[in-house]
Amino acid sequence: MPVDLWSHCRVHWSACDGPSQVDAELVKARRIAEALLRLLGLEIGVRLRIRLTRQIPIGKGLSSSTADMLAVLRGCQALFGVALSERCISRLFARIEPHDALHYPTSVAYNHRRGHLLAHFGYTPDYRILAVDAGGRVCTQAYNAGLTFGPELLCAYDALYQEAAAAFAARDDAAIARCATRSTALHVQRTDNTFLGRLLARADAMDVLGLLGTHSGTCGGLLLPGDADDATLDRLAAAVAHLGTTFHARTLRLPA
Repeated sequence: MPVDLWSHCRVHWSACDGPSQVDAELVKARRIAEALLRLLGLEIGVRLRIRLTRQIPIGKGLSSSTADMLAVLRGCQALFGVALSERCISRLFARIEPHDALHYPTSVAYNHRRGHLLAHFGYTPDYRILAVDAGGRVCTQAYNAGLTFGPELLCAYDALYQEAAAAFAARDDAAIARCATRSTALHVQRTDNTFLGRLLARADAMDVLGLLGTHSGTCGGLLLPGDADDATLDRLAAAVAHLGTTFHARTLRLPA
C-alpha cells in the first residue's frame, strides 16, 4: 500500500571512453542503473553520476531500498526518454532483491520475492498513519531468506487474502484496515514479535481503524481516517510514545 514518503534522485550524464560507468553511493542504485544501461544497449560511452536523498527510514520494512531503485529508474527513464512497463520493472528489480510494488500507482497484491503481480486493486484507501518505530534495522535479504510458513498459517493467509481483495473491490477502508490488523496479528503469531504484539494490544483499546505492520515488523502504523486532525494524531502519539519513535504519514492516492 503506497504512502507519501519519498526517495529523490538526480542523474548527471556525461560521455566517456570505453565501457559505461555508474557512480552511485548505494550498491542497489548502481546496479539498477547498470541494468537499465544494458537493457538500452548503452554499455559503451556513458557515464552516470547518481545522487539520492530520501525521507524514508532505512531497514524498517518501509521499502526504502525499493524506493531508491525506483527513483533511479525514473530519473534514467526521463534522461533517456524511455518508458518501461511495470512487468519489465519487476523483472529488473527481482534480479537485485526482494522488493515492494512501488512502481504500480495504486494498491496491489504482489509476490515480492519473484516480482510477480497477483492482483491490481485499482484503489488506495484514504488513511492518515501514525507510525511507531521500535528502533533497529532488518536486512531485507536476510529476513526473506528465513521466511517459513506452516500449512495452518498458509490457510489463514489465503482466507485473509480473499477477504482483503473483497474489501478493496468494495472500496471499504474500514474493512481493509481490519484485514491489516488481522495480518499483523498473524505476523505476531508467526514471529513472536514483542513490539508489534504490544502495539496491537494498544490499538485494540484505541479509537483507530486498525494496525498495519511493515514486512520486517520493526515498524507499525496506526490507521486513522484521512480526515483525522493533527490533535488526534498527537494524542495517540503521546499514548504510544513509550513503545518507540513516532512519525506521521498518509496513504498516497495518485490521480487516475
